[in-house]
Amino acid sequence: MLEAIYLPKLNQLRPTLDSTLLKAVEEAGELARAVLKFLPHETLDWPESENNRFARDLLNDVSEELLDVAQTCVTMIFVMEEDYGIQADALIDVHLTKLTAKGYEFDCRGSYSVATTGSFKSLNLPRLELPGVSLLTTVCKIQEELGELTQFLGKRAGASGEMRELTQDEVLMGCALELLDVAQCCFTMMYILAENYGVDIRRLTDKHVAKLRCKGYCV
Repeated sequence: MLEAIYLPKLNQLRPTLDSTLLKAVEEAGELARAVLKFLPHETLDWPESENNRFARDLLNDVSEELLDVAQTCVTMIFVMEEDYGIQADALIDVHLTKLTAKGYEFDCRGSYSVATTGSFKSLNLPRLELPGVSLLTTVCKIQEELGELTQFLGKRAGASGEMRELTQDEVLMGCALELLDVAQCCFTMMYILAENYGVDIRRLTDKHVAKLRCKGYCV
């Protein structure tokens, strides 16, 4: 059974939806660059990849960028929980219901929710069973979801003088769900990389959290 991915609340940061969108676009661009570098090695099987140090380093870069994209989204969801009354657990339930309605399969026995241990708060999402998913399609899907997030913050909120389509509460809920969609893309691909290439999720997430603590983003 795969190690579950948990990403923490960055309790020393106070991003906004606008700054989160900018950061997500930045991180998605870095992910795209890492994926393009790794693509020539994507078809290697596990033994070949294990013995190819250069390919392993490139894959490690991809994995770290996936975590950074997901972290950007998860961080804002926690902020929205505090500032706007968005309930993260209820949001995850809506997200999972939507995935089920779309016919996406995942392990329903898992506990997908917010976990709190002392001052450490984290969130995890399922591994979707999606045929034909690749790193390249994941990058494209993340860009699609970021575009939809931009619509909620822009056109649908009347940001440029258009007729406002949604109430503020509807905008906030739409943004939160789009952030979860982006994070979901990253979680699913991380699980796939663990299955196909033996990526060590525990080692990567521990390194990820240590980096965040070193930067003073969380305690």
